[in-house]
Amino acid sequence: MKKITKFFAATLLSLSFVLPLAACGGHTHVDSNNDGFCDSCEEPMTQGEVGGHTHVDSNNDGFCDKCQEPMGSGPSTLPPVGDTDLLEEDIIDDCYDTYYQIFPSAFCDTNGDNYGDLDGITSKLEYIRDLGYTGIWLTPINESDSYHGYNVIDYKSIHHQLGTMEDFDELIEKAHSLGIKVIIDLVINHSSENHPWFKYALEDAAYGFGTYLEYYNYSSTSRSDYVDYGGKRYFEAHFGKNMPDLNLDCPALQNEIKDIVEFWIKDEKVDGFRLDAALHFFAGQQEKSAKFTKKLKDWADAAIKESRNDPNAEAFIVGEVWDNSNTIQTFYKNAGGANFFDFSAGGPGGSIVNSARLSTINNQASAAMTTFFNSMNGSITMSSGYIPCPFLDNHDVDRISSALLKNATSVKFAYGLLSLFTGNSFSYYGDEIGVAGSIAGRGDCDVRVGMRWSADTPFFAPGGTSTPDVNYFYPFGSVEEQLADKNSIINYYKLCNNARNAFPALMRGTPSRGSSSNSNVLVMTKTYQGKSVTVVVNFSASQQTVTGLSDTLKLKQGICVSGSVSGTASSLNVPGFGIAILA
Repeated sequence: MKKITKFFAATLLSLSFVLPLAACGGHTHVDSNNDGFCDSCEEPMTQGEVGGHTHVDSNNDGFCDKCQEPMGSGPSTLPPVGDTDLLEEDIIDDCYDTYYQIFPSAFCDTNGDNYGDLDGITSKLEYIRDLGYTGIWLTPINESDSYHGYNVIDYKSIHHQLGTMEDFDELIEKAHSLGIKVIIDLVINHSSENHPWFKYALEDAAYGFGTYLEYYNYSSTSRSDYVDYGGKRYFEAHFGKNMPDLNLDCPALQNEIKDIVEFWIKDEKVDGFRLDAALHFFAGQQEKSAKFTKKLKDWADAAIKESRNDPNAEAFIVGEVWDNSNTIQTFYKNAGGANFFDFSAGGPGGSIVNSARLSTINNQASAAMTTFFNSMNGSITMSSGYIPCPFLDNHDVDRISSALLKNATSVKFAYGLLSLFTGNSFSYYGDEIGVAGSIAGRGDCDVRVGMRWSADTPFFAPGGTSTPDVNYFYPFGSVEEQLADKNSIINYYKLCNNARNAFPALMRGTPSRGSSSNSNVLVMTKTYQGKSVTVVVNFSASQQTVTGLSDTLKLKQGICVSGSVSGTASSLNVPGFGIAILA
């Protein structure tokens, strides 16, 4: 086991490690039935005879005097999911991170107005980092005439119900002090119909010309995807009347957008942007839309290099191109370093959820394994040398919990598979406690309800809901309740994120499939900068044994929906839907 920080030593001393032998209290512990307790005294098995010696901790620092391994560690097993035997992180300062998506109005309400706020996000940053996330994505925070914020009225402002710019400054400062990067939604495909630009454009339309008329796509006659704003003033509005499309070919508008990008990076210290509706920047013109994304990326990179006085600094840009893999690859190849969400892998019908569904619900281990591995490699190919961005769900699709029938095993395993993907994984707030919500027949608002911090947290839903039944949305309880349960979804997420942070190759390496002695088990290796990690994944419901792995590999972490990994590389026992990390 990789050494962990002594911060966790006290916790480790209380854990029950299932080892065959241990020395304590005047006799040698023997656990012949492998139940985790000594046959003689029924004390938990906590210390082991490892590497030819008995662990001794004479100075009570939580580590063996001789080998400096944590007290209670051993070569054969790891504790069940939820125990905080976290590995030491090996964080690299680059653009690879594990992201947590926050819908600000639904996350944490600190002033009792049933609307989330920036202070609420700031108050939960330690929680987010403790779960292992190193980046957050905030959906729109600008002034808007909607709760979701995707029709922006002022691009250099904070929505009045979320707080102030000073509140945002405090959020950024605290996030950066905790090692959390912050990216925000940049919605420049369209604006609000109440943006001053559009109001001026409507005035210009009466004359048929004008500076602000050029900011939008205007026609004096009816056209497809154009809306009549009265007086035969037609403007393109792909997403509806309240969101008129911007004309990104307009040089004056481009200068406005460049200024907005520089404001948020130079003045407000954000680390990058999520680009809403990048597929639609220029309707039906994929390469042109991608090249405008490159322009945004160039502006952002120049601003961050200057503001941080670092020629190697780089802004992280991720775009929404909700289309098939070929289209997304077109954007990767023409966007000059911008990255894009993998919609073939993500969502309720994506390959990651399908892999979890095939294995945990349909009992089709082989099909699940093939789907998962091919999808991961496909994601790397699609990203064309840049960063893949897989996800499970977001604010526009069914929650993962609902997509997988509120089955805790399925929900856990789906996140376990996501965490093994190369690239920057994204998870949606509330998924770590299994918050449910379905759009079909209910609407977007049902996947944007308030976070359940404790059983006493008042229910709120900034956009409303289809049902007042709180139990529908929180089938697995609150954050507080799950943190106290070692086998909860939230503690499973924590282990997954910890593995990504401990082994850089998991996020950055290209997977190679190894030979497996068991047809239900995937064995793969990822390598990055000369360091490799081997991952063993059991896609079946029952424990499986894998033999023949290299004797040089040591078991580092077990990520299991239940039970624990046991054995050594020569004969490794992996419980149903379990994941073993070896190095």
